[in-house]
Amino acid sequence: MRQRSRGRVLQVQTSASPSACDYNGGGAAMASVRDPGSLGALQEEIESFLHLLHHPMVVESETELFDLTSANWRLSVEFGKLILSVWNSGKSISRRIEDVAYRDRNRLGVFVRKPGRSETSTLEFRELNSTIAVARTTGRGAYREQLLSLLQREYRGWAFERVSNRSDREHSFSARYTRGLSTQGLSGWAFLGMSAEEGVAAADEILAFGLIWVDWLRSRAERVAVTGLKLFLPPGAIASIAHRAAHLNQRVLKVEIFEWSGGQLPARPVDPRDHGNVQTHLAHRRQADALLSTHAGLLRELLGDLFAEVAVSPDSTASFLSLRIAGLEVARIEGLLSPRVFFGLEGSFRRLGQSQREDFRDFLLEVLRVRRASRPEPQHEYFRLQSERWLESMLLKDLSRLDPALSTEDVYSQVPAFSGTDRGVIDILAATRRGRLAVIELKVEEHINLPLQGLDYWLRVKWLQERKQFQDLGYFAGRELSGAPPLLYLVSPAFRFHSSTDRMLAYFDSAIEVIMVGINDGWREGIKVLFRKQLSGGTAQ
Repeated sequence: MRQRSRGRVLQVQTSASPSACDYNGGGAAMASVRDPGSLGALQEEIESFLHLLHHPMVVESETELFDLTSANWRLSVEFGKLILSVWNSGKSISRRIEDVAYRDRNRLGVFVRKPGRSETSTLEFRELNSTIAVARTTGRGAYREQLLSLLQREYRGWAFERVSNRSDREHSFSARYTRGLSTQGLSGWAFLGMSAEEGVAAADEILAFGLIWVDWLRSRAERVAVTGLKLFLPPGAIASIAHRAAHLNQRVLKVEIFEWSGGQLPARPVDPRDHGNVQTHLAHRRQADALLSTHAGLLRELLGDLFAEVAVSPDSTASFLSLRIAGLEVARIEGLLSPRVFFGLEGSFRRLGQSQREDFRDFLLEVLRVRRASRPEPQHEYFRLQSERWLESMLLKDLSRLDPALSTEDVYSQVPAFSGTDRGVIDILAATRRGRLAVIELKVEEHINLPLQGLDYWLRVKWLQERKQFQDLGYFAGRELSGAPPLLYLVSPAFRFHSSTDRMLAYFDSAIEVIMVGINDGWREGIKVLFRKQLSGGTAQ
């Protein structure tokens, strides 16, 4: 691992080093889930690129997060993952780097995941004051002209208005998409398009921004009926958007999807119904139960009098045990016959040997001291990291505080549900007292895509429910589950819901029943429900 601190490069030992000790005093390195050679090559490529830059910056969602000449940063391989950590006196980030997304002379884009989240986004390293921002603006302008040219060829006799990709934060219009309105007489439809250059995060959110655009147009169209939305997408964005669009209410809004790679190429229509069946498989629950049972004695020995203060749960793939304090992961146990214990925070794990037992206990005591609402240190990383998992840990103790209709038995957190190559992790899977499944998605910060992310997980749970796979895989053992469609709970501090959330939900299929739960901003001191709204899709006008 290589760490840079304010212009200096420091050599530091990785937690997977062969010289590290395991719990039993051995020297075997931790098994990697991924090929260590490829991770090492990826790490070397990123570090080499950063050393070529005169003034490297970290950019995410077109926001400059850090100046790497003044911030501290490190790349490390932890548990078969390449972790980037960047921090300064005011803030810090941690990202799992999965692969290179693109590269040219002045910028390197990488696919990343945030801690505890399943969604992939793109993070970029670039030169300060480079021509990248200008080039991107130019590229978006060229795309806008190409899309307008395509529409004029394909839809002769229609007029095209409000064509723009200018950012407008007040109305949540993004510069990543070209938007506009097509009219003919009293009829009209909205359109939105994006270039493949915009990346994975833009592709994931385009339907949300499309619904916002349609809703804005409808609220202002006095003489034109805006009946549809046409989306022009690069090939890589089709599948995820199409399966969501297939579960919007077509009587309320007709959504049409076109595959288009730009230029003079024709646009190919895509039928969302061909992508509406989200074939899903679920990790077996019995593997997780076996892991807990095997290490029960070791856990009591390790934690001693702190046993009751530390929550233990298998990770989403049941490949190791995760030890957490108020949702913050502080240690892991890997292996069955010869367990290996690691402690610390993601990006800085250490192997636990007999000589580190006192360090381990001191670390747990310090996390327990800091990570509590009664003595908040909001700038301390022990306090602010993994806030959603903190909220989740509180709800797992008594889910009925969200809704008295929810059962407090058989509550599962971080449930993996795989669809093709996409790995989704459901925050909480539960059931009502009457046996109706409930999908619970949590956010502690404003998130424009919350309704559609929740829809993704709802679709996967419904697919598994229809095939009666939950109990076959060890979930809800001995309980009779209702055949009614699952409920979808969206939970967030009341003033952290994006302003478009209610309107976006109004475009959902009427079979999808959504319950929005707004909680208090000071939920760490105790969760209080400020409002609970039950909504059904198909109510948009």
